[in-house]
Amino acid sequence: MPVATVETQKFGTIPVRHRDCPLCGRNNDEAPEHRFSLPPWIVRACRDCGFVYIDHAPDYEVQVERMAWDRTTKIEEERRAELRPISYRASKSLRFRMHILPKRTMLDAIAARIAGGNLIDLGCGNGQAMDGFPSSFTPYGIEISAELARQADRAFRARGGAAINAPSVEGLRQFPESFFAAASLRSYLEHESAPLAVLESLARVIAPGGFAVVKVPNYGSLNRIVMGRRWCGFRYPDHLNYFTPRTLAGMAAKAGFATKWGATGRLPTSDNMWAVLTKL
Repeated sequence: MPVATVETQKFGTIPVRHRDCPLCGRNNDEAPEHRFSLPPWIVRACRDCGFVYIDHAPDYEVQVERMAWDRTTKIEEERRAELRPISYRASKSLRFRMHILPKRTMLDAIAARIAGGNLIDLGCGNGQAMDGFPSSFTPYGIEISAELARQADRAFRARGGAAINAPSVEGLRQFPESFFAAASLRSYLEHESAPLAVLESLARVIAPGGFAVVKVPNYGSLNRIVMGRRWCGFRYPDHLNYFTPRTLAGMAAKAGFATKWGATGRLPTSDNMWAVLTKL
């Protein structure tokens, strides 16, 4: 799609690309703006499949140059502090949410299923997320930040792997079919402007019976319903896609994966959901 521009208070004038529904492909420009929009970032709910998404995405280059994670995190914290000053300060200082279940990690989710093999991390950052994996795993990654990709590449090459500096679809093209035993998509898919294309590309390079572990915010959570626009899962425009269990499983099926949740993967009381996508 042609590049347009939007004016933002924090990032100046930035190029963006129009998005049809990431799940079914419908153009929803005539649909009403969702009440969770924060101009210039317009949220749409697809009139056909119900998928919720931001309808314009910043170019990848802009995400790297002007919208680095540390900067957007600071801006988002300022927005939340202004939106709900009392509860936000309380949550930061007291951590009042009860964490009854042990904290999940990609290491636990992946190493519990396979003993080793080629493993790819999409949005791998500097590669630290792979540090705890045993030597039986060979780490690979794809990262759009050139500097972070260089750091990850140094770490991964020491273990026989590599990291590629590219958007995920482009990076995945550089691997042969069925090359990976597993994939890690932790806090990644909600940021991706072309999530279905990424999952389709990933299906090509995952071996038959291989799997991807996905962690994304749960737009269907009770907390989102209660908190409304104050929900912690909203990040403008970092989070381009707002998945429910139904829409995540639907997108996975389109890409050639079966979705399994486990006992606690999609609890309505959790702001996040964890899914295991197994290649069909």
